[in-house]
Amino acid sequence: MAKKRKISGSCNMANRNKRIKKEEEVQSQNTGGSMVVDTYTSQLPELVINQIFSHLSTKSAIRASILSKEWASVCFSVLILDIDEDEGKKQIADHRDRRRKFLKFLSNCLKSREKEKYLEKFRLRMSYFGGDCAINKSLSFALERNVKELDICFKRENEVRKGRYYCLQQTALNNAKSLTILKLENLKIEEDSIDTISLTSLKTLSLKAVKFMTTTGFSRLYSGCPSIEYLSLTSCHGWDVRLSSSGLKHLEILCCEIKLKVEATNLESFKFRGDNGLRHHIIDMRNFYIASCQTLRSLEFSHAHFAIGWFKGLDSRFPLLERLVLHTCFSYSGIINIFSQHLKSFVFQECGNILSNFSMTAPNLSEATITIEERRDYDRLRYFLGNFDCSKKIRLHVNETEVCIFPEEMRKKYSPPLPSLKHLEVEIDTFTTVVTHSALMDSLRWMAPSLEFLSINRIHYMYDSRIS
Repeated sequence: MAKKRKISGSCNMANRNKRIKKEEEVQSQNTGGSMVVDTYTSQLPELVINQIFSHLSTKSAIRASILSKEWASVCFSVLILDIDEDEGKKQIADHRDRRRKFLKFLSNCLKSREKEKYLEKFRLRMSYFGGDCAINKSLSFALERNVKELDICFKRENEVRKGRYYCLQQTALNNAKSLTILKLENLKIEEDSIDTISLTSLKTLSLKAVKFMTTTGFSRLYSGCPSIEYLSLTSCHGWDVRLSSSGLKHLEILCCEIKLKVEATNLESFKFRGDNGLRHHIIDMRNFYIASCQTLRSLEFSHAHFAIGWFKGLDSRFPLLERLVLHTCFSYSGIINIFSQHLKSFVFQECGNILSNFSMTAPNLSEATITIEERRDYDRLRYFLGNFDCSKKIRLHVNETEVCIFPEEMRKKYSPPLPSLKHLEVEIDTFTTVVTHSALMDSLRWMAPSLEFLSINRIHYMYDSRIS
C-alpha cells in the first residue's frame, strides 16, 4: 500500500514538472526564443516603468529594454536622450575606435527619434576633438523638437587640447522658447550683435567654465531669460555680474573670480564657494553686493575671506535668514559676531582663527552642526561651544576623540559650556579604546549635564543611548 502512494506521488511531481516546462516553452515562443526575466516587470504599472527609464542613460535604457516587451515599448516612448561618451569606454581601449563607435551610436540615437516631434530632455557629455558638424546636428535636432531640458558638457581631460573649445552660436539658442532648463559646460558662446536671445520659459540656467566672446555676453544672455528662478555659475572668471530680477530665487557662485551685484527682491538662497587654492575670493561690500536681498532664508559660504565688518548688521540686512553655513572661511579681523533672530540652522567647519573670536546670538536656533578638525585650546573651545547652548540639537564632528575630552582640572574649575542642551550627536573619525571612551563619556556628561539623548558614531563603533 505504501509503495502505491509513493508511485502516485512521483506521477504528480512528473506532471507538475511537465506543466512548468510547457509554460516556459510558451513564454520563450512569445519572446522570439530569448530568455526573458518577466517574473516582476509585468506586474509594474507603466507609470512606474516610465519613471525608471527617465532616470537611466540612453545606453542603459536600451540594455534594460530586453527584460520584457512592455519594457521595450516604454523604452522608445520615453522622450529622453541621455548620451555619455565615457559610458562603457573601458571596454574599448583604442581611442579612435571608441570615438568612431560613439559617433555612430549618437547618430543612430538621433535616427531612432527622427519621427518624434517633441523631446523632453537632451543630455550630451563628450570630449571635444573637433567634429562640430555632428555636435551642431545634435543640438539642432533637440531644439527643433522643442526640447525642455538641454544639458551639454564637453569634458577636458586631454592636456594637449585644453585650449580648444566648442563654439556655440548664439543663433542656435535664439527663440528656444520651450527651454526650461539649460546647462552648459566647457564651451564658448559666440554672440550675434543683431539678434537678441529670447528664452522666455527658462527657469534654470547653469554655466560651468563657459566663455563669452565679449564682456557683455553674460549680461545679454541673462537679460533674455525673464523667468529664471535658479542660476548657477561655476569656474567663470572676469565677469561683471549684475543681476536684477524679481523672479530669481536661488543663486550659486562656485569657484568664480567675478564682481557681483545682486538686486533680486525674492531671492531665497545664496551659495558661494571660493577656490581653495586662490586668495582672491574676498567677500566685501564693494565687489560682493547682496544686501538688498532681504528675502534670503539660506546663506552658504565655503573657502571665503570676509572683509572687516561683513557680519555687522546681519539681522537687519537679512531679517528672514534661517540657515547659515560657514565652511573653511576666514576673517581678516579674526572676529565674527553674528546676531540673528530667525536663524534655525547653523553649519560651521573650523575656520582658521575664527574659533577663538566667534560669538553668536540666535535665540531660535534649532540645530547646529559643528566640525572641529584640530585639537585646540580647551578654554577657547569651551567658550566657542557656549554660543550654541540655546540650540535644541548639536551635531559635533571631530577627527579624534581627544578633542572632546576636556581636562579634569578644567571641569572642576569652570562651568559647562552647554548646560541646557538636550540632544547631542558626536561623530569621531578615528578608532577609540575602551579607556578613552570612558574618559569621553565623563567629559560629555560634564559638557552637557542636561542631555536626554546622546549618540556617538565612530569607525568600528557606535554608542546610542537615551539618558534618563
